Amino acid sequence: MGMMGAFWGTRVMEIVKKHDSGGLVWKRIKLTTTRKANAKKRLRRVWQVHPSPISQSPLLSLSIDCRLA
Repeated sequence: MGMMGAFWGTRVMEIVKKHDSGGLVWKRIKLTTTRKANAKKRLRRVWQVHPSPISQSPLLSLSIDCRLA
């Protein structure tokens, strides 16, 4: 199957408030380019603060850089 990036899909789940019962429910939403860009920025900051041994792999870094470009 190969490695999948963090953003391979275009749909994500979001918690929304249900109006009729007052509870919370998961809803499928489309991942917009703005939300995707914000998530990438957030992940880059996390990777810079907490570098993991797997993220130091040259092949993984190359594949991440290609997807983020």
